Amino acid sequence: MSQHASHDHYISRFHMRRWATSNNRVTVLARGWSEPKQLEIGKKVATELGLNAPSAEAAYGKVESALSRALERLLDKSATPTDRDWNALREYAVLVHDRFPAFRGSAANEKGLPGGNAMMVPNPAHWGRMDDATSSLDQLATAMGREALKAERLQHLPFAAGVLPPMMQILHAGPMLLGDAGIHSISLISDGGRQRTFVAMPLSPSDLIVFGEQLPEDHEASDLDRMLNMKIAMESTVVVDTVEAPVVNGFVAEMWNHQPGPSGAGVPQAIRVFDNLEDIPTRRDTPSGPSV
Repeated sequence: MSQHASHDHYISRFHMRRWATSNNRVTVLARGWSEPKQLEIGKKVATELGLNAPSAEAAYGKVESALSRALERLLDKSATPTDRDWNALREYAVLVHDRFPAFRGSAANEKGLPGGNAMMVPNPAHWGRMDDATSSLDQLATAMGREALKAERLQHLPFAAGVLPPMMQILHAGPMLLGDAGIHSISLISDGGRQRTFVAMPLSPSDLIVFGEQLPEDHEASDLDRMLNMKIAMESTVVVDTVEAPVVNGFVAEMWNHQPGPSGAGVPQAIRVFDNLEDIPTRRDTPSGPSV
């Protein structure tokens, strides 16, 4: 089996529709393509055959349908979302987390990928680089079938949704990028050494959801918007933009000219963002994940 992360990429059509025009078209760029393409959402964006068993696909569909109903209130500034609406968003965020390649497995192989298949819950305290995963984790990954892993994760989805950081806020920003690496842990470290960690996921071309132990301050919101787009571009194998493609044309295409492969090992990585360059620790002192 290949020792590299799978390039089978998966973004739910439910999520892509948030970026689409009235005729269901989006702009897509995949690594290895010479230029972005406009595609209809109803068509296959990339290899999906075999990524999900029918039972898992049906379970995913229920979570996606619940969020579709909830988003009408969550994105309406005049509406009052219910606890059920927020919980639907939390459960969908877990599905996005579980679709990272090393967790999901490859359509080309029934087993998981090295460094994956560990029960990494969607909490930034448990995120980090897996390129130094122990041999025992590698063995677990390659011994466990991907469909068994998905069934196990679906069974524990309500618990995992509760493990996400407790505070939630939808930020109206943009333009936002969508990718197959869709949810990210970002720690912002100020000059005074204060560290505030958030989990962020795009919801639409102009909205993102942020989970944290505390709500972001105004100046942090713009940092999260910018860093989320960068992280999605760094770790994704395929990205989706609106038809106008402001992020793909203005940022991702040039970045991928210099970064032909996705960073990481197909699992979520935390990133630490320092206000002061002098505060960035040396690699030897860095516990896990990149720092910028």
